[in-house]
Amino acid sequence: MTEAKKTEIAKWLLDPDGTQSLPHDLTVLEEKLRHYGLWKIYEELELPLAPILDEMRKVGIAVDVALLQTLSKKLEKELTALTKSIYADAGGPFNINSPKQLSAVLFEKLSISPRGIPRRSTGAYSTDAGALETIRERHAIVPAILKYRELFKVQSTYVAPLLELGATSKDHRIHATLLQTSTATGRLSSENPNLQNIPTGTDIAKELRVAFVASPGTTLLSLDYSQIELRVMASVSGDSKMIEAFKNNEDIHKITAASVLGIAPDKVSKEERQMAKTLNFGIIYGMGPQAFARQSGLSYIEAEEFITQYFRNFSGIQQWQERTIMKARETGYVENLNGRKRWVPNIISPNQRSASEARRAAINMPIQSLAADMLKMAMIAVRRVFPDIPLILSIHDELVFEVPDGMLKKAATELRRIMESVYQLSVPVKVDAASGKNWAAIS
Repeated sequence: MTEAKKTEIAKWLLDPDGTQSLPHDLTVLEEKLRHYGLWKIYEELELPLAPILDEMRKVGIAVDVALLQTLSKKLEKELTALTKSIYADAGGPFNINSPKQLSAVLFEKLSISPRGIPRRSTGAYSTDAGALETIRERHAIVPAILKYRELFKVQSTYVAPLLELGATSKDHRIHATLLQTSTATGRLSSENPNLQNIPTGTDIAKELRVAFVASPGTTLLSLDYSQIELRVMASVSGDSKMIEAFKNNEDIHKITAASVLGIAPDKVSKEERQMAKTLNFGIIYGMGPQAFARQSGLSYIEAEEFITQYFRNFSGIQQWQERTIMKARETGYVENLNGRKRWVPNIISPNQRSASEARRAAINMPIQSLAADMLKMAMIAVRRVFPDIPLILSIHDELVFEVPDGMLKKAATELRRIMESVYQLSVPVKVDAASGKNWAAIS
């Protein structure tokens, strides 16, 4: 590994937000790493990880260029039909991708009621996804615009670039770069292209993922940490109720809804479970009642009461958050159980917005960064045990391998065992496994 790469990693660990001026001398940086208790992460985690990420870029993931070409033609045909339909409803052509022109068509020309829609700084009514969902039932043009946007984004952001990369690559593989030093919490990100952002959950997203394929004689194997950030939150906070739920392998979102609403778990509706799920993950990011109300559909007062009841039932989480914020105010930084640090000087800022952002960062960092560390530790561990099985993707809490067909069953069992045992939490760590000949089959 080059001195420049070692220096880059050292400076990032010392200043993950990129706000400080640090020396370029690696010897000085190493002294600082030892001073701040970051040497072990540097030497045992981040340095061994760097060549693994470089190897993943070189290997890449195969794509079926013919499938991408077929999908591209299909999208172009559907976009053309949608465009004609939208123009007919609007009474003439306009730039559908222009928020200003779209706002004028919807709220002025077609006189759609803007009730519940905020204005942008320009004075025009918003036409973002949330705004369009609000007025979906008010005019037939709106569902068509939402569909147009979905397909246009898939075509322009994913299909066209992937098709170009796949067609121009000699091996028809996408060689994305995994960025090691780009996030403040230590999570990996991806670029050229961003494979962590490939859409999921819709029919068109599934068609796109079908185009990512296993090489002949191999199968894609996905190993995904289940609810890892919630398990980390339960572990670091020591909340007895959440720990018990995970130890009993209970549905954590259903248990949360039942506790907050004061009903039996089997009485929790699908909508109530979804609200609890939204809040469970939102708590990790310091979600307040305003954001919870917006995402859940509750009123502000209902959202505030829901959060109050949540902390009454999971008091260990609230107490841990309070201790974490207090320590951050005293020290100026927050750290995870591995010693990884993030400096949050604005937590004592007189500017309430800056202070609030720093508090959310302080609450989130020990959880998200430890989950990220666990994934990195797993990547290093599995590479040592199975050096000949290519690790081709790292997507949030998931690792994807390209496994020779004859080794699939054995590899799946052993890789899963390694990932579940690489770091000990106070709750069970669970890894979900899936295999298939394309990405859609495992996601």
